[in-house]
Amino acid sequence: MVSTRRGSKAGSWDLFPDGLEIDPADLESLDEDDARFEEIDEVVCAIGDALKDASVDARAQRIVCKDGSRLTIEETAARIASRSRLQLESVQFHVVGGLQTHYEPQGLDDEQMEEFEELIERWTDPYELND
Repeated sequence: MVSTRRGSKAGSWDLFPDGLEIDPADLESLDEDDARFEEIDEVVCAIGDALKDASVDARAQRIVCKDGSRLTIEETAARIASRSRLQLESVQFHVVGGLQTHYEPQGLDDEQMEEFEELIERWTDPYELND
């Protein structure tokens, strides 16, 4: 089981991993005045800032924000998009990606981690159909 207590599992969002899914060749060809560079920077910063203190309740399919609100993927993306100049679809894509690859709950044994990953997969699978 992921957790015997009801609620979110504390963890961390590694939104700035060494293998960040932005092609270095793209970044090298951009300068800081390029609109794509600004967009990439804004996406990473907006999502990173919004989620850095959030936790995940995979069983309830909710992102638990620092303010205590428990949001769906759509609600999380809408909140981030409304506070930035980012398009909702782009934010939602990155929130889903963050759940799939960058959020790491703390204190889980191997069996619990496997269950957590299965819950995340079930939660995010429907979004793959929209791509």
